[in-house]
Amino acid sequence: FIKKMSTKMKDYLLSEFHRHHAKLNRPLQTMLSTLLALCKEAENIKSRLKIPSIAWNQSITQKLDSIITQAERTLEQKAHTLHQALQAEKAFSVTHNLIDKSVTPNPVISLLLMGICLFIDAGVNSSFLYNAHMVSGPFAALLVSFLISLTNVVLAVGGGYYIGRFLNYGIRSTDVDTQEIKIVRGRAKWQFKVFIAVMAFFILTVGLVRSTESLDKIGHSLSHYHELIVTPEAVFLVLLNICIAVFSFHKGKTGFSHPYGDYSTYQQSVTAAHDDLHQFYQDYVEEIEDACADVEDDAQASVSAQAKEIKEYNKKVTECHQLSRELEEATRAAENEFLAAANRIVHTHSVLEGKDISVPEGLLNHFSFNDASGIELPEFYHASSRSENNPALAKAKAAALKRLSDVLKRHA
Repeated sequence: FIKKMSTKMKDYLLSEFHRHHAKLNRPLQTMLSTLLALCKEAENIKSRLKIPSIAWNQSITQKLDSIITQAERTLEQKAHTLHQALQAEKAFSVTHNLIDKSVTPNPVISLLLMGICLFIDAGVNSSFLYNAHMVSGPFAALLVSFLISLTNVVLAVGGGYYIGRFLNYGIRSTDVDTQEIKIVRGRAKWQFKVFIAVMAFFILTVGLVRSTESLDKIGHSLSHYHELIVTPEAVFLVLLNICIAVFSFHKGKTGFSHPYGDYSTYQQSVTAAHDDLHQFYQDYVEEIEDACADVEDDAQASVSAQAKEIKEYNKKVTECHQLSRELEEATRAAENEFLAAANRIVHTHSVLEGKDISVPEGLLNHFSFNDASGIELPEFYHASSRSENNPALAKAKAAALKRLSDVLKRHA
């Protein structure tokens, strides 16, 4: 539309446009200069900071490599120990033709059952002793009966554990007559006979205590045994103690380890070797994590030491972003005001010319204003952010843990 005007009118309109543009752009230019100065100040503060960067450095790499190398040697040794324990367990199972190897008794439950038997036996014994007036009172009766019951249960459990598990030792073995197996089984048999004799003597003594109603005048003779047989309370005590002894013997044999003698030793060796291997693996995992955590802590300590400077830097960054928003708002306002002024000027001269003239589209492309859209604003630095979020550190830590896992899979 400029070309259709006279030269005088065209020069006048362009001069008016430039005058209004310069008037509106001057404060924007001042704000832009201030913004650039603030950004430069922020960058100067940042350059003085020693903001930790957890870039993957050579010392940490060497430390992790050292951990992996040491882990490979140690885990290989532990895996070899586990392999030997498994081979020994397998050889024992084949030699003794073990079929059921899955017995895993719970010692806590067994001890609880033994405790129940102990107090039942002690309670019954104490009532008989107290009723026979052999003790001074209920507490004394309970104490004596508890000692009797404790002796009965402990002897029976010990017999089941140390003798009962070996009575059938090697009975299903491929070479049942091997001297080594025969010795173990033979020793268990004569020990069992001695055990039966001791338990019979003990239980009969308890019965005689009740039949004779005496704690210190007990005689093992036919007359005393006859008296025991004809005393119902004594017979009951004998039968009760036999039942408790048999049950305790059975729990001693099956409640604390595998019922087949010596096999529990091989089971425990395998379990211990397996736990040892995985415990060392977990220790090396923790060592890797601790090494990375030390790097993070060092970085965080450096950040904390510069808290004041970081606060000052972030304050400048805040001022930069605030001024940038103000500059954008002022730029939009200046553009609107410039277009309004251009409309007034064009309308006035269109009346003078007697022609219908309007402001052309794209006028702002020729009269642009300075704004902050092309300025790269500084970023905030958050001192509270943990360095573990650093991608390089996280990636290196994951790689080290993966290598350690591969070492375990290769040797386990």
